Amino acid sequence: MEWMNWENFAYLMVVILGAVGTMVATKYTSVVKELKDVAKKLEEGYADGELSKSEKEDIMKEVLDVVKSVINLKWKIF
Repeated sequence: MEWMNWENFAYLMVVILGAVGTMVATKYTSVVKELKDVAKKLEEGYADGELSKSEKEDIMKEVLDVVKSVINLKWKIF
């Protein structure tokens, strides 16, 4: 059992998390893409330190796109 140490355990966890991340990214590609768009809009909106009304509306549109892609994914499965 010398092979079971913290370094090998950490390596195993990184490999497992990488595999899970890859699986999620391939299965939920549209959701991941929409979440990236939301993050980009948030970054642009907070560039000056506060959100204007139009920036809030743009962010909400992106959030609705995320919800739409989740719903579409749900209907594709069943």
